[in-house]
Amino acid sequence: MLLASAVVVWEWLNEHGRWRPYSPAVSHQIEAAIRSSDPRGGSVVLGQVDSRLSPYIIDLQSMHQFRQDTGELGDDEGLVWVC
Repeated sequence: MLLASAVVVWEWLNEHGRWRPYSPAVSHQIEAAIRSSDPRGGSVVLGQVDSRLSPYIIDLQSMHQFRQDTGELGDDEGLVWVC
């Protein structure tokens, strides 16, 4: 039997209007938080997965990325590919 596996890639919109993918580890953490969070929302502290992303938090209810040190907000979009 051939089994298909799904790969979820989360992306963020950069200052040039281009969608950029998070690393597989960060995408995995976002998916795990979504599966385990309260339906009303929660958050993901990206620095817990990748120290280079330590200023960033994703609010799961609004699906916005928030940069703590500047207060900057950005949109997140989840994309799913089946391989």
